[in-house]
Amino acid sequence: MKEEQKTKSGTSLTDRLLEERLNNRPVLDASGDALKRLVDLAKEGHTDFPKDLIRDVAIQDLLQALKKSHGNYLNTKLPEIEQSIYNLYSRQTNSDNVLLMLCGFFISYQKKLVAHIQYEEVFLFPYIESLLEFQKSGTPIDRDRFGNFTLKQFFENHSNLEEDLNEVRCKITQNMEGLKTPLAFRIFRTQLEHFEKDLAIHAVLEDDVLLPRLVELEVHLLG
Repeated sequence: MKEEQKTKSGTSLTDRLLEERLNNRPVLDASGDALKRLVDLAKEGHTDFPKDLIRDVAIQDLLQALKKSHGNYLNTKLPEIEQSIYNLYSRQTNSDNVLLMLCGFFISYQKKLVAHIQYEEVFLFPYIESLLEFQKSGTPIDRDRFGNFTLKQFFENHSNLEEDLNEVRCKITQNMEGLKTPLAFRIFRTQLEHFEKDLAIHAVLEDDVLLPRLVELEVHLLG
C-alpha cells in the first residue's frame, strides 16, 4: 500500500514538474516565429526573403533582436576576442611579432565597429522609436535632437562592417602562411570566423529587413 502511494506521489510530482516546465516555455507569437525563420534563412546565406515573412515580423521585435546582438558583441564576443589577443601578447616571443601585427588589424577594425554600434544605440535606434511613436500618436520627431537626419540618407550611406571584417580576416589568413601559430592565436582565428558569421546575420536583419521597411514608412509619414 505504501509502495503504491509512493508511486502515485512520484508520478504526481513528475506531472507537476512537467506541467511547470511547459508553462514556463516561451511561446512564440506570429512575429517571433517569423523572426526565427528569418534568422534561420540568414544562417543559410539567404538575403532575398519572402515579402509576407518580412511583413510578419514586428519592427519592435527586429529592434530588440538587434539591440540584443549589440549587447552580446560589446559584453561577450569582443571581450572574448580581446582576451585571446591579450593571451598572445602576454606570452610574446620574437616569433610572435607578425601574429601581433595581424591581431592589430582586428583591433583597428574593432574601434570602428564599437563606434558604429554606439552611434546606432544613441542616435539611430532612438530616431526609429521616435518615428514609430509619430506613426502611433502623431507626436512630432524632435528635430532639435535629430536635426535633418533621415533613414533614407542613413541607408544610402550605411557602411558594410561585415564586409570590412571579412577583409580583415582574409588579410590575416593570407599573412599567416608558413607561420607557426600558438593556441591563443588559433583561438583568436576561430572566434573571428564565428563573429563574422554572426555579424553577417545581424547585417542582413538590419540592412535587408529593418531599414528598407522603415525607409518606406518614413517616406509615407514624412514625405
